[in-house]
Amino acid sequence: MKIKHLVLLVFLSALLARCASSATIEGMTVKDYKTEKKVGDKIFIKSVTGGKKTNPLWTSKISNENFEEAFKKSVIESEVFSKIDSIANDENWVLEINLISVDQPFFGMTFTVKTTIEYKLYYQNKLRFRKNIKQSGSATLSDAILGVKRLRLANEVSAKNNINELLRSLNEISL
Repeated sequence: MKIKHLVLLVFLSALLARCASSATIEGMTVKDYKTEKKVGDKIFIKSVTGGKKTNPLWTSKISNENFEEAFKKSVIESEVFSKIDSIANDENWVLEINLISVDQPFFGMTFTVKTTIEYKLYYQNKLRFRKNIKQSGSATLSDAILGVKRLRLANEVSAKNNINELLRSLNEISL
């Protein structure tokens, strides 16, 4: 009987040690980009859609909440906007974000995740900028031995690259 319990305990410990976790805010945040020109003072993030919650027993995903927070931190770091506003009004820029697809590998030594995200930016209730951005990110065996962690890292790099590309693209906006 004791052997059964010991085997069960070892099995559960091994299973829990390999639990998948969602892409982290810190891992998706762009910290190394400063804008060439400031777009505006305040921005309101209207919605982030298309993300998925992570099932710990399956694979890492990018959640709407974590992506939104990483995006907000990236905007402030880059100085594209001065402030993230908590309410929308006519003087604010308003952004809608839709994670269209997050293509993930099922197995491999190097995981490459490809994200496609649609961004719509409004000013004074008029669409001023719209772009679908496709970016990828990879994590190798040297980044993480466990596949679940390698997939999470690849998710984070892909999302971070996507946010970085948007921040750079915002230099195209002209009023």
